Amino acid sequence: ILLMVGLTGFLATIGQLGQARDGLLSTGVVVLGLAVLTGPWWVRMAADLRAERRERIRSQERAEVAAHVHDSVLQTLALIRKAADDPREVTRLARTQERELRGWLYTPAAPDGSSGSQEPALAGALEHLAGEVEEAHGVTVETVVVGDCPTSPHLLAVVAATREALVNAARHSGVANVSLYAEITADRVEVFVRDRGKGFDPAVVPDDRFGVTQSIVGRMERHGGNAVVRSSPGGGTEVQVELRRA
Repeated sequence: ILLMVGLTGFLATIGQLGQARDGLLSTGVVVLGLAVLTGPWWVRMAADLRAERRERIRSQERAEVAAHVHDSVLQTLALIRKAADDPREVTRLARTQERELRGWLYTPAAPDGSSGSQEPALAGALEHLAGEVEEAHGVTVETVVVGDCPTSPHLLAVVAATREALVNAARHSGVANVSLYAEITADRVEVFVRDRGKGFDPAVVPDDRFGVTQSIVGRMERHGGNAVVRSSPGGGTEVQVELRRA
């Protein structure tokens, strides 16, 4: 285009504007013809490049899945085979693998391509906590978390109180299954820990249940939240923890 403009100016200065017009017309026809002839080729090349990029991404994803299956799932299956005579251990291993695989599948990738979000997530912290209690105490923690938000120092009180509630249930309920339900909304976090164990009378907390009054109820009150313990002898226990997001 610059060449055509320069040529037009030069020819105009020597009184050959008519020739310049004819030259420009001829050049334009040639350029248009080249565009018509090569246009489909450029379109195909762009489409091929996009297809190649998509295939490369899919190939990388397949390789990542294969590596993860080898490193975690297959090893867990080997452990399950070894523990085939212990149903409780098999259940624990299966649930641990399920939780780990679920987290791997549904955790957003970071900008650098690695797995994991840029900020620790509260949902992930609660699920990880449930796994720790399962590992340490040999119980099954049925975990359901609705919603998510970044973990902050303020919300760590919820995690700590939930840990104490789960540990108490694992130690004192006398049952092998505990449930953890958490709901995270735009303005608050609410957690329920339930068991169907032997229960106790909250009005007469024994000395070995000091964690209920201080590590759960007291901790939440100190952080501006609240905790309610509902229990009765033989009727199981429910701990409700609630805190507004700062």
